[in-house]
Amino acid sequence: MLLNGVKIIILGVLFIVVLAIIFSTTLIMKEEVLAMSKLRNVYLYLVSFVSLMMILMGVIFTVQNITDVIFPTNYYYEVLPAEKTGSLSVEEQKNYEENQKRQEENRNIESKKNVAKSIAVVIVALPTFAYHWRKVEKEKSDQK
Repeated sequence: MLLNGVKIIILGVLFIVVLAIIFSTTLIMKEEVLAMSKLRNVYLYLVSFVSLMMILMGVIFTVQNITDVIFPTNYYYEVLPAEKTGSLSVEEQKNYEENQKRQEENRNIESKKNVAKSIAVVIVALPTFAYHWRKVEKEKSDQK
């Protein structure tokens, strides 16, 4: 699920870059000032929208990942063969238990990494949204 969010974020960033290139090329054309102003507004609103969606997704994933850290789900995929369950040596039993502990530690570490990643999305998107939204508000007040 986090991979889908990361893909959406990457697509959003690419979309912003494309819009920035389009916006910068339109700034060069001085004879179309009115069209440029409208395009600038569209750009500012689109960047604000994409960054707001990134914030929302980041917050949702952060809450979801924190929940996974606090209330982990324990899945044990490794099952001992039925014919060996009664005849495991002490060493085999010890290796099995160590393997289970390692798997649990790995799941715990992965959950914590996912929390950090989702918080990073919010940290990156929040200033982007704030900056562009202030620009939108400033242009609204300048037009009045």
